[in-house]
Amino acid sequence: MREQGWPQDRVHYLPNFATELASTLPVRPEGLPPGAPFLLALGRLHTNKAFDVLIRAMAHLPGVWLVIAGEGPERAALEDLARKEGVADRVLMPGWATQPGGLIRACSALVCPSRHEPLGNVVIEGFSARKPVVAAASQGPTELIRSGENGLLAPVEDDRALAQQLAAVLEDPVRASKLAAAGRADYDQTFATAPVLRAWSDFLSTVEAP
Repeated sequence: MREQGWPQDRVHYLPNFATELASTLPVRPEGLPPGAPFLLALGRLHTNKAFDVLIRAMAHLPGVWLVIAGEGPERAALEDLARKEGVADRVLMPGWATQPGGLIRACSALVCPSRHEPLGNVVIEGFSARKPVVAAASQGPTELIRSGENGLLAPVEDDRALAQQLAAVLEDPVRASKLAAAGRADYDQTFATAPVLRAWSDFLSTVEAP
C-alpha cells in the first residue's frame, strides 16, 4: 500500500490472533500405526488447497504417512489420485477436525501446499504448536515464513520440491527443532494474545478520529 502511494502514517498492520497450542495434548488420528511419523494438512478439499500436489509428493516419501483433515468437493478426486500414485495405504482423510490442535501437536510436520492462500492461518497455528512448517510459496505463507529460518518453502505446484523440503525436516530432527523454535518465537512476538492486543491498542491510540 505504501508502494502504491498511501501515506506511511495511514498504513497499519494488525496481525491475526492464533490459538495457543503449545499446551494442547497431542492426539494421533485413528488408523495410524503406532509411532509412525505423519504429516498433517488442514483445510477444505478444494483445488486452491493443492492437496493433489501433496499426494503426489507422498510418492517420494516412502514410509511416511499423511493425514488430510478436511472435507469438500475434491474428496473423490483426491482419493482416486492417492490410489493412482500408490500411496492410498498411507493417506488418511478423516474429514473435518473440529478441534485440530491435538492433531497439530501430534504431527511430525505441518504442511500447507496451497496454490492460493491469502494468509495461511494454519501456518501460524503450526508456529504456536512448536511444529516445523513446510509450505508452498503462495502469498500468505511467503509473508509468514522465512525459508530455512522459521519454516521451509517450496515452489507452488512442485511436488518433488515439496517432498524434498518435507524430507529435510523428517530426516533431520535437530533442524526440525530449530525451525519449530523459530516459528514459536514469531508466534510469541507477533501472534499471541498480548502482542496482538498491544498492536490494536497502539493503532487505536494513533488513528485519527473521522
